[in-house]
Amino acid sequence: MYYGKIVRLRAPEMSDLTKILEHVNEWETRRFLGVVLPTSEKAEREWLEKATTSNPWKDGNLYLAIEDKQTGELIGTTGLHGVSAHDRCAELGIFIHNPENCGKGYGTDALRVVLWVAFHVLGLESVYLHYIDINERGRRAYEKAGFKHAGVLRRRIFSSGEFHNLVAMDILREEFMQQYPPGTMVGEP
Repeated sequence: MYYGKIVRLRAPEMSDLTKILEHVNEWETRRFLGVVLPTSEKAEREWLEKATTSNPWKDGNLYLAIEDKQTGELIGTTGLHGVSAHDRCAELGIFIHNPENCGKGYGTDALRVVLWVAFHVLGLESVYLHYIDINERGRRAYEKAGFKHAGVLRRRIFSSGEFHNLVAMDILREEFMQQYPPGTMVGEP
């Protein structure tokens, strides 16, 4: 497990399916993910089966469950996708399942922890992400975690009846290491 100040990241388990299904089809949780149509239990089960067996060096994906460090409650999921051993980069994704848990610092803390894993454990050089421009809460969390604005794909996402820009952000190893040099942790167990 990897620890932040208020979260811990662990391997996802099939037993997480019930908790994931509680909120996965709520509009508020899906509208910023680029997956706006409802998903079935079967589809979520197949995703979770893939997530529980992923290996960043074999299939290019690392999936992690986000838990509240004090209560052990499953808060969401995060991961690194398209992990490239050659280019030493990956795309970060994060999903806080229950909208009631948004705005409480879980996302920002989880971002810092997954970045710690990316740079200290996997030895990546850069991590990037994309978000829809109306996701202000996400933007603030990404900036707090150290991501920098990298560009915009204009009118790339259709959501809520209109087109929106897709914003790219990234963070380099050296930028993250200024906050968390070798030998330091984001949080304690």
